[in-house]
Amino acid sequence: MFRRSILATGAVLALAATAPALALAKDAWPVKTITLVQPYSPGGTSDLLARIIANELEKRIEANVIVESKAGANGNIATAYVSRAKPDGGTFLVGSSSPVVISPTLYKNVPYDPVKDLTPITPIAKAPFLLVTGANSGINSMDELLKLIKADKVNFGSAGAGSPQHIMVEMLHLQAKAKTMHVPYKGSAPLILAVMSNEVQYAIDNPVPLKPQIDGGKIKALAITSKTASPKFPGVKPLAEQGFPGFDVEPWYGMIGSKGLPKNLAERMNKYVQDILAQDNVKQKISELGAEAYGLSTADFSKLIAADIQKWGAAVKASGATAD
Repeated sequence: MFRRSILATGAVLALAATAPALALAKDAWPVKTITLVQPYSPGGTSDLLARIIANELEKRIEANVIVESKAGANGNIATAYVSRAKPDGGTFLVGSSSPVVISPTLYKNVPYDPVKDLTPITPIAKAPFLLVTGANSGINSMDELLKLIKADKVNFGSAGAGSPQHIMVEMLHLQAKAKTMHVPYKGSAPLILAVMSNEVQYAIDNPVPLKPQIDGGKIKALAITSKTASPKFPGVKPLAEQGFPGFDVEPWYGMIGSKGLPKNLAERMNKYVQDILAQDNVKQKISELGAEAYGLSTADFSKLIAADIQKWGAAVKASGATAD
């Protein structure tokens, strides 16, 4: 009896010793290294999202996951690179929607077809943008701004010709049936300075770089581009509730595979990333970037991309913007 107890105890201890190993078991993957290519400079939202996904993905798959930056041409360089990558599950794009849904209309010659040459995996996050004016502009509401736009007494700035910030204002112009002069800048930083100094009277931009200036009273947020208000910006009403019915624009960040990626690998990666996005710690990290965790099935992501190509493309054509 005593000997049986010792054996039983030994078996329990042995099982306990192997429990961590069982918990750390990872799924096999066709390649030993996965590269997440992000299309902008290191340190931006795409880069940080890619690193969040990479860290969590390594816990699930028997592969090293690295993040590589391939900046240039509004994300087109990285997107073209991924489109041509070997479809073995070793290369994915993690970046904003811009090179997928804006570039094909903005550029005359894009070296990839966003529908034929890419394999949608899932969105990762979405972020409403803010329409802002300078604290000293004298503009205190969307009604006041709209009157000035229709009278052509103001101008607007963007983070670059053909940038999402530029095209979102053009979407607003389409509904307002009026246009004002566009002043493009090289990124959000100089754009925000121009808004604060009243060099331009209004702009739409990412809430992350805007928030410190809003909190400091140097910039006023007049509206948000999402269909509903955001708890992060209490009191800021959607454009849809301020004379622009149906206005609902939230640029997304997503993961996309190369041309010809097998369906089973696309579906497996979709499941891994959706599981990652469901984690509270991941949701919190994404929220700190001014975005919201956002996943879809591969089929629904394909539909979103197709719809956004139409929506953003129409605004690009109406604006006459070109990057060539």
